[in-house]
Amino acid sequence: MLKKFIGLIAIVSAAGATAQDCTTLPANHQLFIEGKQSGEYRVAHDLGDVSITVSDNLTFAQYVKKSRALISARNKRAQLPCPLPGLVNMQHDATRVVDHLAPYQMRQANNEKAVLLIHGLTDSPYIFNAIANDLYRQGFNVRSMLLPGHATAADDLRRVSNKDWHTHVQYAIARTAADFKQFAIMGFSTGAALATIEVAHTQPKNLTALVLVAPATASHNKKSWMAQWVDWVPWMDWLDQDADLDFAKYESFPLAAAALVHNVMVEMMDTTLPDDLPILTIMSDVDATINSQATLRLLNRWAKNHTAPIDLRLYSQNGMAVDERINVTQISQLENVVDMSHVGLLLPQNHPYYGRHGSYRHCGSYFENEAAFKVCKTAPNITFGEHHDNNKAMHQPLARVTFNPDYAGLRAQLMAFLESHIDKS
Repeated sequence: MLKKFIGLIAIVSAAGATAQDCTTLPANHQLFIEGKQSGEYRVAHDLGDVSITVSDNLTFAQYVKKSRALISARNKRAQLPCPLPGLVNMQHDATRVVDHLAPYQMRQANNEKAVLLIHGLTDSPYIFNAIANDLYRQGFNVRSMLLPGHATAADDLRRVSNKDWHTHVQYAIARTAADFKQFAIMGFSTGAALATIEVAHTQPKNLTALVLVAPATASHNKKSWMAQWVDWVPWMDWLDQDADLDFAKYESFPLAAAALVHNVMVEMMDTTLPDDLPILTIMSDVDATINSQATLRLLNRWAKNHTAPIDLRLYSQNGMAVDERINVTQISQLENVVDMSHVGLLLPQNHPYYGRHGSYRHCGSYFENEAAFKVCKTAPNITFGEHHDNNKAMHQPLARVTFNPDYAGLRAQLMAFLESHIDKS
């Protein structure tokens, strides 16, 4: 306890001395060293519940308000200054961390069409920061939800269950179906899998399209199923223990989270979607987080009996064996990027935080080597790509690409896909 307290004092003192905000934390190497040791940002304030209670009569505005209150109570950096662009119709300036992490809704002057956004494991609604603005400008009402255990601290993932996730996804889909004439769902990674599972069980009549971005189908680690058993061992609670200086996404990873997502992936691979539901999938063939071959096997199985279009935007230099009934748009070359990562698909390269010259550079490949980590964070010339073994062997230093040079192309296809499946009558 004394050691942790000393670590906290050191972090607070360093942050205060340099007037840190959410954009300067990721580059502070001393905070990285001290934060790994103390684990201060891995654990939330023990204030209130880890998750809010949802029900049929909870309005989405109430859901947002309760979620903001939860983040404010549990996230130790909730009130930290965060001078990044917010959403285009925000009612207040996005000046604090909580403003960027909380779920939101962007309302048009009508309830004609909407898109529900569901983020992935260890992530937050901030992953949709750019695409939400673009969807709103296109005339869509936009909503994002928050998966329980997120936007506070990574340790909170040890305090939630698969039932919690499913309950919140069910609420968000049912609430959106009730509030708008037509809507689509766009899920990223685990969020894509959770959305698929729910739609496979119960498809709202006014759901017009499903967009799956790097859906969580299977892990590269064939022993991932063991996580739910190993997590019971008291001294094996974590797979990664990082400093968690990224305000928008957990960098530490508890074993409990691996067990949760394994259960979701198993269920995802068994789903059968309604044949008349249009699907757009966006993925990279070298995804280091999700096994893209498993995703393709699932898409090929769906395509056998699907009557509605199945479209695939595939980032691949070599191509993959895709069923001829799937409409493939292949992106083979990316500007000054070796290949596309799991985490970079939805963000433009000029993004102020995750972009090419943004505040955050993903150097997680080196988090156990402080010297190499510092080089990666500070090198003026660096290679961007997915952090798979080939890239790590060929390129030093290598930063995992957190942006997409093809974002404009992705956005255009997404908007065309959604508009083509909106009933104009």
